[in-house]
Amino acid sequence: MSQKLPSEEQQRELTWEEAVARYLEDNPDYFLRHGEVLATLKVPHPESGGAISLVERQVHVLREQNHRLQQQLRELVTIARENDVLGERLHRFAQAMIDAASLDDTLNTAQDLLRQEFKLDQVVIRLRGGTPEAAGRPEFSEENHPQLALLLKQFVRGRPVSGGTYDDTMMTYLFGEAAAEIKSTAVIALGGEGPQGVLCLGSQDPLRFHPEMGTLYLVRLGELLMQALRRYLP
Repeated sequence: MSQKLPSEEQQRELTWEEAVARYLEDNPDYFLRHGEVLATLKVPHPESGGAISLVERQVHVLREQNHRLQQQLRELVTIARENDVLGERLHRFAQAMIDAASLDDTLNTAQDLLRQEFKLDQVVIRLRGGTPEAAGRPEFSEENHPQLALLLKQFVRGRPVSGGTYDDTMMTYLFGEAAAEIKSTAVIALGGEGPQGVLCLGSQDPLRFHPEMGTLYLVRLGELLMQALRRYLP
C-alpha cells in the first residue's frame, strides 16, 4: 500500500517537477540532442487512456489550442458585428436628436426611435424642472419628483444601473400599466454626475439587461438625449 509523502517531500517533488519543466523550457533543443529519449517517451491519451507518443500528444494539444483560438476569433467577430450595429443605431439616434425642432418632437422621437431601433418594450423619460412649454408633459410632472429623487440617488458617478430590481411602486411609476410585463431594466442618468432626470429602458426579456453587461452604449444614449434636451431645461 502506498503511503502519503510528508509535506516536505511533496514540496521537494513539486520543486523537481518545476525544475524539469523550467529546464525544458530554457533548453528547447534538448530532445534534438537526445533523440533516443524522445523516441521512448509515452504519455496517456487524454480520452482513451492508452499510451501514445509525445509527438502525438503534442499534435492533440495543438489541435485543442487551435479549436479554442477559432472559437475566440468567432466570438470577437460576433462582438465586432454587434458593435457595428449598435454604432449605426446610435448614429441614427444622434441625427434624429439634432433634427428635433421642439421639446415634444425631441421626447416623442427619442421614445419612438429607441423602441424601434433597440427593440425595447418600454422607454420612459423622467425629468425635473422644465420650461413653460413642458407643462402637461408627464416627463416633467411635479408628482414625479419624490420617486425621481429616489432613482437619482442610486447612481454612482452617473453610471447606468443595468438589471436593477425595484419594488412595485417604483415599477408602476416608471412603466405604468405595463409594469408587470417588464422583466429587466436599464436606468440611465441624464446629466452625468449631477443628473436632472433618467432614461428608463424596459424589456420583457429577463436576460436583456443584467448587472454584468457593458454600459458604454447606454452612457452614450443618455449623453445624446440630454444634449438635445438642455435647451428646454432651466
